[in-house]
Amino acid sequence: MKTIEALCGLLEEAIGIIRQQAELLEMHGIATRDGNMEKAREDLLSRAEREGWTA
Repeated sequence: MKTIEALCGLLEEAIGIIRQQAELLEMHGIATRDGNMEKAREDLLSRAEREGWTA
């Protein structure tokens, strides 16, 4: 159980970092040409919220 709790904590932290990085990239107008990375990030963050992976 402790391992699962630790992994959940790491996942929450990683999701937070992904959000911060997205904000910084957007702030500086940095985007990929085809938008694939941004789409993948949004899909991941949407799934994280839907699945309850974040606090």
